Amino acid sequence: MRRMRTGRDAALIPAPQDDLCLAFANTRFWRGRDTPSESLGGIEDLLAWLAGTAKFPVESIEAAGNRLGRHPHDAAALFADAIALREAIYRAFSTLAASEPIAEKDLALLNRRLAKTPRREKLAHAGGGYAWEMKKIDMTAPGLLAQVFWSAADLLKRADRRRVRRCANDACLWLFVDESKAGTRRWCDMSSCGNRAKSRRHYLKTKAG
Repeated sequence: MRRMRTGRDAALIPAPQDDLCLAFANTRFWRGRDTPSESLGGIEDLLAWLAGTAKFPVESIEAAGNRLGRHPHDAAALFADAIALREAIYRAFSTLAASEPIAEKDLALLNRRLAKTPRREKLAHAGGGYAWEMKKIDMTAPGLLAQVFWSAADLLKRADRRRVRRCANDACLWLFVDESKAGTRRWCDMSSCGNRAKSRRHYLKTKAG
C-alpha cells in the first residue's frame, strides 16, 4: 500500500482518553449475538469516527478523505487493516478482562503497529490545552489510528491499577473501564443490560414461585 501524507507540515493530535482503544473496539457491538452490529462499514465511517470520537484534526481527516478517495484500492486496504487491528485490540482487552494473558500473536501485532505510529516527541498549545505536534500524518492504519494505539499501550501498562471489564450480558460483551468506587460494576450500562438482567431474574423468580 502506498504511504501517502497529508499536505500540511504538521498536525496537532489530541492526547487520547484512557479508554479510546475500548471505544474503537466497541464500534462492533452485541458481539455475543449470532449477528453482531457493526458501525464501521467503510473508510468513510472510519474517518468520521476519528473526527468525532478521537477528535482527530479535521484538516487531516479531509486530506485523508481526498487522497484515499483518489486511491480506492489503498482505501480498501487501509480499512481492512484497521478492522483487523480493532479485532486484535478487542481480543486483547477481552482476555485481560477475563484475567487471562493476552495471546502472543495479538500482543506482537499491536507492538508492530505501535512501532509505526508517529512518535510523541513535542507538545504544543491547542485550544486552551496541549496536544502532540506531529510532522505529517501517514495515510496508514498506524498513522491514522495513532491515538488508539497510544491509548491501548498506556492502558495495558497500568492494567493492574485500572479495571478493564467486559459486560456480563453474554449477548453484549461491551468493554469498559470500571471506575466505580467498589470496583464491582458488571454492566456496560445499568439502564440497558443491567435492567435486562434484573428483569430476567424477576421473571424467573416469579415463574418459579
